[in-house]
Amino acid sequence: VVVATASIEPFTETLEALGTAKANESVVITPTLEERVVDIFFEDGDAVSKDQVLVKLDDGEVRYLLAEASALLREQQKQFDRIRKLAKNNSTSRSRLDEEQGLLEIARAKVAHLKAQLRDYTIRAPFAGILGTRQISTGAVVDSDTVITTLDDTTTIKLDFTVPEAYLGVMKNGMTVSARSLAYPDRNFDGLVTAISSRVDPDTRTLMIRAQIPNPDLLLKPGMLLTVNLVKDRSQSLIIPEEAVILEKDKKFALVVTAENTVEKKEIVTGRRSPGKIEVISGLNAGHRVVIEGITRVRTGTSVNVVETREAPRLSG
Repeated sequence: VVVATASIEPFTETLEALGTAKANESVVITPTLEERVVDIFFEDGDAVSKDQVLVKLDDGEVRYLLAEASALLREQQKQFDRIRKLAKNNSTSRSRLDEEQGLLEIARAKVAHLKAQLRDYTIRAPFAGILGTRQISTGAVVDSDTVITTLDDTTTIKLDFTVPEAYLGVMKNGMTVSARSLAYPDRNFDGLVTAISSRVDPDTRTLMIRAQIPNPDLLLKPGMLLTVNLVKDRSQSLIIPEEAVILEKDKKFALVVTAENTVEKKEIVTGRRSPGKIEVISGLNAGHRVVIEGITRVRTGTSVNVVETREAPRLSG
């Protein structure tokens, strides 16, 4: 016969699900006003930093209004300073000073408003990331409905997936996930659970989970379908190869080879399974040799010749 040694090994129980990749931050770049494009400072797929200038719109009219308002502000400041000196000498009324101060504050507010409005004519990247394709050309007239491009921060990927409500009791932030993509079949992308939905979907009885996966090489793209393995539990378990288990009605047994090379039939209670391996809860001890080949040729109490002893491989769910 061929035997395997029952051994204590780490048992990692995982849950498999399908998830959709999302960018850590994602936005569609659009203008906030209607104007003509005078300069474009990016190309398709460029990596940009935060506040980098992407597009300049024609701001000539606003600059003219700002220059005019700034000149009026300077004149109003001079007028206010003159009235304030007269008020100190009681050469004018307090109400006149208050009136000039009000006019000065209005002039300041108009300049501040035009400066804020001027900023809308320069479109910048709101955060660092990768731009999509350019949708406009120099000279085009754009408005708030015009898409200039898209911007995605994919240095970290948000992965959303669902799990059955039965797993609600074991879900917690910080749990390890491992994701795989058909595009990279030989690579795992590891991350952590960062958010658990506060609600269970009453139609599907599932719970939405979000994990974050570092993506420094930018291999993962928003919208990709990923297979997610969520580590539910890690424990030390007694395991044997699945082929060592004998089913008889509603009971399970294993043939144990003693030190004298005789066979004993032991009833066992099994637990979790993994491909080719099974957890033994009771009936065996670590070090027991169980028959995995030649089971049909031996009976309890017979002597056997052990031609090979195999170590039970490490069990992972």
